Amino acid sequence: MVIQAKGVTWDSIRIGDQLPTHTKLETQETINAYSAFRRAALGPRREWKDLHTDEEFARKGIFGGTVNMGVATADYFFQVLEQAFPYDALFNPHSRYTFKAVAPIRAGDTVTITGKVVDKRQEEGRKLVVCELTGVNQRGQVVYVATATIHMP
Repeated sequence: MVIQAKGVTWDSIRIGDQLPTHTKLETQETINAYSAFRRAALGPRREWKDLHTDEEFARKGIFGGTVNMGVATADYFFQVLEQAFPYDALFNPHSRYTFKAVAPIRAGDTVTITGKVVDKRQEEGRKLVVCELTGVNQRGQVVYVATATIHMP
């Protein structure tokens, strides 16, 4: 079964349930858009070089070119969770998220995010649902993995 936020309850969730699949096309424009947040936070510190959008600087860096920001990638997996779970569960102070980038996401990449329920348990009176998510690019390369432990109301 594919979990959908509307109508999902603790009792309706089963281990093995699938999360909605989400596909993102990364472009230099989307990379630049997320980087704008970083530039705004810097204020007058304009000397900062951006390995995400400054093509010349990024070419010399560890990725050999521009890539998306980790916060953008985290947002992509969170969009899947928003389709699967109610907001009061996602933003519950007892819900937890871990994320690990495995490979850079570059302009031109199409990333497909999938996930499933891998555990369901009660712990200290809390109803917890654990999901594993994976982002895979168009070449079949895993670009990130994430785990979400959702505290269901």
